[in-house]
Amino acid sequence: MKNFKYCLTLILISAIAVTLSACGGNAKNAEAPEKKSEVKTDTTVTAQELIAKGMSEDGFSYEYVLTMPNGDKTTNKMWVKAGNMRSEMENPAGGEPILSIVNTQENAVYVYQPETKQAIVMPMEDSDVDTTSPKDYLGQADPDNMIFSSKETFEGKECLVYETKYEGGKGKIWIWEEYGMPLRVETENGQDKIVAEFLNFKIGNVDDSVFQLPEGTQIIDMGSFTQ
Repeated sequence: MKNFKYCLTLILISAIAVTLSACGGNAKNAEAPEKKSEVKTDTTVTAQELIAKGMSEDGFSYEYVLTMPNGDKTTNKMWVKAGNMRSEMENPAGGEPILSIVNTQENAVYVYQPETKQAIVMPMEDSDVDTTSPKDYLGQADPDNMIFSSKETFEGKECLVYETKYEGGKGKIWIWEEYGMPLRVETENGQDKIVAEFLNFKIGNVDDSVFQLPEGTQIIDMGSFTQ
């Protein structure tokens, strides 16, 4: 009988030990969901630092594609350097693209007409040439009003994506992490959405000759006709 009681006691102790072990295992498993792997949604560079990096760049080229709410698109090839801008827009009449050269130091816009080899020059405020550059979007951005959203690849370039808000609407901006230049900008106002894209973006290697009119161009000063 003693042996039987002894064996029974061992069985009970073993059963309790197994039960406690199982409970301990469940307790550890219960803690596992709390130790989720965190997805990093932050970045070591601030929006202010990123904007400053982009504003310091000088000398770049890109294709500027602007998509309006109705789906209409305009595409310009652009070169920017030291306050100068060259724009080549597709000619609706066919033939050579419409060439415009902007000189901010002179506050002048030259519009070249390849058929006549003439260029009309006028003050920037009197011109309807789109002089928007990536730096304009950076200059208008408010770092305190930019919420980091994610990291994404746009045209093979690593971008930091920020959500923005402004009076009457909201937006989203993709900023090239390496150079601080915006590559895509979305602005929404109600149902209307405008998308600006800077494609095939290249930094540097912009020669000063890019901002010169073709040799032999006759310049017509529109300002003299309005005075």
